[in-house]
Formats: sequence, C-alpha cells, structure tokens
Amino acid sequence: MLPAEVLGLLSGDAAEDAWEPVFLLLTVGADGYPQVCQLSRAEIEAAPPGVVRVVIRARRTIASLRRDGRGRLVVVGGQSAYYLSLRAGATLAEDDGRTLAVSFAVEATEADTLGIPLRPMMFQSSAYVRDRERWDDNRALLGRLARTEGQDGKI
Repeated sequence: MLPAEVLGLLSGDAAEDAWEPVFLLLTVGADGYPQVCQLSRAEIEAAPPGVVRVVIRARRTIASLRRDGRGRLVVVGGQSAYYLSLRAGATLAEDDGRTLAVSFAVEATEADTLGIPLRPMMFQSSAYVRDRERWDDNRALLGRLARTEGQDGKI
C-alpha cells in the first residue's frame, strides 16, 4: 500500500518552466553494484493501492530490470524519505527495446524520518526537457501499460 504522501508526490503532470522533483530508481547492475536512474513525474505514475508505473530510457537500467526485475524507488517528501521495494510485472518495449514501460508491484514501503523538514532533489523543467523526455509519448505509453494490467490494477 502506498502512503498518501507518496501518492501525492507521484501524482500530477510535470510542468514546463517549473521546479520539478527528481525520483531515484535504484537497480543492481550485472557487476553487482547499485545503479541509479533519475525519473521525473513525466516518467512515473502511481496507482492505488500499490502499483508504480515508469518509462525508462536508460539502457543499463533496462538491462538490470530485464535481468532481475527488482528495484527501489526513493521518494522524498516534506519530512520523510520513502523507499519503495518494487517487483516488475507487466512491461511494454518500444523503439527497438530502447524504451521500456514497466508496472511495478510495491512489495514494501519504508519511511525514513526524524521529523525535520526535507527538500527533495529538483530540476528546472523547460520546453527542451519536455521534448527530450518525450512527456506526451510517456503519458500515452503509461496509459497503454495500465490497460494491459487489467481493470483492477493488478499486474
């Protein structure tokens, strides 16, 4: 089950010319070391009670997910960092495998807090970022992925 704060942070569309949060997706590479993939809200969405969908265009992250199917998503809120343990379910590949949309089941969520204010990592969005990240293509791909999961959101 996704905490309400996580759902709120992952919800909504990314906006041009605004400061947008960065979410970190960690996987394990073939060499056994952690890998980090930075995601924006234009590349991620959450669906209650416990599904997270992402679009990935990072070749090493795609290879890690195909090999292992697990990841950890870091979401930073007002006073807590959340670590979501993810297991890949439904996937859609495009662009000859250079783009992968993945539905993850959230297997566990850990909240890390001392009750002090936090600021998430952010980036300045722009029309360039919108085009580079292919925001409109991502929304369409995430919608297609959601439809492959079934009406009840299960993967």
